[in-house]
Amino acid sequence: MRQLLTAILRFLLRHALQFALFIVILLAGRLLLAEWRAYSAGSEAVAALRLAANGADHHGAGLAAAATARVNALQTASQAAIAARLAQVQAQLTTLRTRQQPSLFTLPLPDTNTLALHAQDEAARRVEIEVLAQEARYLTALQAAVSGADARQTLARLHADHVRAYAALQANLRQRRELEAQHPLAARLPGSDAYAQLSQLEAQGQRLREINLQAYQAWTKQRARTSATHSARPAPFTIDEQALAGALAPVQAAITAGEGQLARNWIARWRAPVMDVAPTAALLVLSAMLLPVAIKAFFYFVLAPVAARLPPLSIARTLQLNAASLPLPPQGESRISAVSQGLLLQPGQRMLIHPEYLQSSPVSTCKRTQWLLDWRFPFTSLAAGMVALTRLESSEPASVTISASDDPLLEVAIVHLPAGSALVFQPRGLVGLVCDADQPLAISSHWRLGSLHAWLTLQLRFIVFRGPVTLIVRGCRGVRLERAGQGRSISQAATLGFTTDVLYSTLRSETFIPYLRGQQALLNDRFDGDNGVYLYEETPRHGKQPGKVGSWFEGFTDAILKIFGI
Repeated sequence: MRQLLTAILRFLLRHALQFALFIVILLAGRLLLAEWRAYSAGSEAVAALRLAANGADHHGAGLAAAATARVNALQTASQAAIAARLAQVQAQLTTLRTRQQPSLFTLPLPDTNTLALHAQDEAARRVEIEVLAQEARYLTALQAAVSGADARQTLARLHADHVRAYAALQANLRQRRELEAQHPLAARLPGSDAYAQLSQLEAQGQRLREINLQAYQAWTKQRARTSATHSARPAPFTIDEQALAGALAPVQAAITAGEGQLARNWIARWRAPVMDVAPTAALLVLSAMLLPVAIKAFFYFVLAPVAARLPPLSIARTLQLNAASLPLPPQGESRISAVSQGLLLQPGQRMLIHPEYLQSSPVSTCKRTQWLLDWRFPFTSLAAGMVALTRLESSEPASVTISASDDPLLEVAIVHLPAGSALVFQPRGLVGLVCDADQPLAISSHWRLGSLHAWLTLQLRFIVFRGPVTLIVRGCRGVRLERAGQGRSISQAATLGFTTDVLYSTLRSETFIPYLRGQQALLNDRFDGDNGVYLYEETPRHGKQPGKVGSWFEGFTDAILKIFGI
C-alpha cells in the first residue's frame, strides 16, 4: 500500500511540475511574442514617420522654390494681379485646413501601411499650408505697398491741381486790383465798361475760389488716406526655413515618442549591441569554418606530397643492425591471433603479463607483482598501461593460457623475436612478454626529429624491442603479420609494429573529401623491404569514440602518446 501511494504521489508531482513548466513556457513565449510585436510595430511606425518627414522636407523645398519664383515675379505686377493671386492662395489654404486630421499622431492606426500613407499626406499638407501662409502674408504686404504707392501718386496729382487752382485764383485777384487801380470811379459806376469787366472778374474769381476749395479738400482727404496706408515695399520673398521645419513638429514629436517606446523595449536594447558584434562573430564563425579546411588542404596538397618524395626511414641503418626477420605464418594466412593462446613457459624464463589476460596457469608457478615493465622507461611503462604486472616463473615447463577477458572483441597473438631480430613496436598493443630471467629486457628508444615523415605522423620516437623475446600482443578483431615486399600501405591507426629492416615512409590518403570530413587520416603507413614484416590489428579502435564529450581530450592525449611512440 505504501509503494502504491508513493507511486501515485510521484506520478502526480511529476505531472504537476510538467503543468507548471508548461505554464511558465507559454507565459514566457507570450511575453516574448508581445515584445517582438511591439518592437516590430514601433520600428515600422518610426520608419514610416521618418520616411514621411524626409518626403515632406523634399516636398517643402520644391514648394518653397516654386513660391519664391512665383511671388518675386509679382513684384512689378499690378494690384489686381496681386489681389487675384492672394485670393487664390487663401482659397487653397481654406481647402487644406479643412482636411486637418488631429488624431493622426495621437490615436493608433490599423496598420503600418495606413500610418505611412496618412503620415505622408499629413506631413505634405502641413508643409503646403506653411508655404502658402508665408506667401499670403507676403502678398498682403506687397498689396499694401502697391496701394500706398498709388495713393501717393494720387496725392501728388491732387496737390498739383490745387496749386494750379490757387495760382488761377491769385491771377484773378491781381487783375481785379489792377482794374480798380486804373479805373477807380468807373469800376464802381454801373453801366460802365470797367464795371462790367470787374463784375466778370468777380464772377470768375468766385468760380476759381470754389475750384481751389474743392482741390484743397480733395488733397487733404487723400493726404489723410495716404498717411494711414503708408507702407514700404517689402524685400524680395524668401521662405522662412525655421517656420517651415516647425510645421513638421507633430511628426518629429511622434518620431521622438516612438523612439522612446523602442528604447524601453528590451529587444531594442539588446539589438544594437548584438548588431555591433555580429560582424565580428560572423567573421570568427567563418574563420572557424574555413581555417580547418585551409589547414587540411595545405597539409594534403602541399606537405603530404613533399613527404612522399622524401627518402624513407630505416631504423636498421640508423642502429647499424643486420636484423633477422620474423617467422611468417603459412602462405595466405597472415592472421596470427586468436581469442585465447597457449604458451609454454620454460625454466629460466619469466613472463610479465597483465593480470586480466592471465586466464589459467599451473599452481606450481611462482607469481609476484612487478610494478613497471622496465624501470629504465617509467613514463613509457605508465603511459602504455604496463604497470602492476604479474610476473610468472617456473622451475619446470608450465602451460599458460592467455585470453582477453575484459573485451570480447580483443584477440591475442604471440610474436617470437629470435636472437638478432628487432621490432619497432608501439607499447599500447602490448599485454605481456616472455624473456630470459637472467637477462635484462632489451628495449631502446630512438628520436627522429629531423624527419618530415615523423612530424606529419607525430611519431617522433620509435621504441625497439630486441630478441630473444616473445611479445604477447592484443588487437581488436585480430592481429595480422605480413611481409612488406615491394610496398604495402595500411592505416596508421592499425599499425602495431614493424621490423627494423623495413623501410618506413608515409603515403597520402587517396581522396581528399574523406580526409576533410575526418573519415580518413591524412597519411597511411607504407612499408617496403623484401625481408621486412609489419604487424597490425584488423579493426583499430584507438582514439575513435565519436559522440562522447571527452573525445577531444582523448584525441589530445593520443597525440601526445603518439609523439612518444606509445
